Amino acid sequence: MKKAIGTSKKQPMTLEDVVRRQASAKVREDIARLHAMKDDEIDLSDIPEVTGETGWVRNPFCGPVTKGVTIRLTAPDVAVARALSRRKGMPCQTYIKQLLHGALERELAELEQ
Repeated sequence: MKKAIGTSKKQPMTLEDVVRRQASAKVREDIARLHAMKDDEIDLSDIPEVTGETGWVRNPFCGPVTKGVTIRLTAPDVAVARALSRRKGMPCQTYIKQLLHGALERELAELEQ
């Protein structure tokens, strides 16, 4: 199969490329024109009012927000967790997370009594 003439893959821009990039003449003119305007001359009618309420709600079908953490476990504990997770047919990290969640729920229930 022949490659189409005139097609090339563009390389993604690096941070250095973005920093070195020059604005076009039209963009520079627009910036200069806006800079020369007084605040009360700028039309803000199409910008929504800033309020404390956004109206956004979290997707109820999405799982809980997770946060990546790093913990150190002893090698024997990791080996046991791997063996037990394999027996249950689940990933080791999921198994450890399930164990931790259950233990935390039990601790909270004991504290609330």
